[in-house]
Amino acid sequence: MGKYIELEFVDQKIKARARLLEEKMPRTCSELVKHLPLEGTATHARYSGSEVAMLLSTEIKTGREKATCAVQTGDIAYVWLNRDDHYGLEDDVSEICWFYDRDSTPAMAEGPVRVNVFASIEGNAEAFYKASADTRITGVKRVRISLIEE
Repeated sequence: MGKYIELEFVDQKIKARARLLEEKMPRTCSELVKHLPLEGTATHARYSGSEVAMLLSTEIKTGREKATCAVQTGDIAYVWLNRDDHYGLEDDVSEICWFYDRDSTPAMAEGPVRVNVFASIEGNAEAFYKASADTRITGVKRVRISLIEE
């Protein structure tokens, strides 16, 4: 039986459940699980299409692991960006991001960014995807990511 995480828009009490892809992404999963639960604010991405991102402490850091720009609806990814490698970053960035529709490509102003897809949302997540899309209009939302032990 696999491990799962739960993503929750805290104030709206809207949740989604995602399977960790531990066999495919062991380093990324291991590093992130050590820091769970995480709580912070999530905002809509500027350049990536249907993506929402939650900034993490830059102390949470792991390198690329089978990183890709080819993402699908329901993918949850991690990325660490060095400020000197990307236009417009004043500081390094560590984030978890998720993709709620098929028009997504993780990107910055200069083009696509490769991310570590480490989990995949399962089950009916329509309410979660709608709440994600709403961040385009409403702005930031409080999010909690927790490990589900089974």
